[in-house]
Amino acid sequence: MLNPKTVFRKTSAALRQGWWRMQLAELGDNADIQPTAHFEYASRIRIGNHCRIARQAIVRANTGDARSICLGDKVSLLENTLISANRGHVSIGDNSWLGPNSVIYGNGGVDIGEDVLIASHCVINTVSHNFSRLDIPMNEQEINCEPVVIENDVWIGSGATILQGVRIGHGSIIGAGAVVTRSIPPFSIALGVPARVTGSRLVSGEAEIANAAFSKVSNIGIQ
Repeated sequence: MLNPKTVFRKTSAALRQGWWRMQLAELGDNADIQPTAHFEYASRIRIGNHCRIARQAIVRANTGDARSICLGDKVSLLENTLISANRGHVSIGDNSWLGPNSVIYGNGGVDIGEDVLIASHCVINTVSHNFSRLDIPMNEQEINCEPVVIENDVWIGSGATILQGVRIGHGSIIGAGAVVTRSIPPFSIALGVPARVTGSRLVSGEAEIANAAFSKVSNIGIQ
């Protein structure tokens, strides 16, 4: 005989998934949407297969951008995460993970690749306020928005902040508490405030080749 608590839990999960399947633009198979997870402007949000959206996670697609918010397959958003499109877009690739209490502001556009690990209390911010005028408050001045791109297989440590206009190259590691204000080449290890490259996961010859290729991408600009 099945345990009544187990039956209740599975029934509740199926009802939640059914409800959100009607509300979301797309919801893949076997999604685990936990109680108190919340979607705003749900009709603009796409979620892939086998995703996990934990308790108190908020996904807010407050944007007219057609890309809106898109989560690939096997993406995990842990407790108290916030993803807010803010007139931009946020895309997260397959097998990526956003740790508890982390925040993504998509004003300028955020594209996160596959197999990306983002630890707890991280911030990805694509917007800043102008502050040149002294006669009006800063919150009444214009804002500047630039995209953030995080390539595949990146690990971002707890409490790191990624600021607008930054591209983090494939396979890089960003240390806990770092503030990333400039682009980071592939397979780099970057630490500190502001973050500086302190090492590479490659041997010297490989690093030079990777850095040269990355420079070409950076010169083209973040798309």
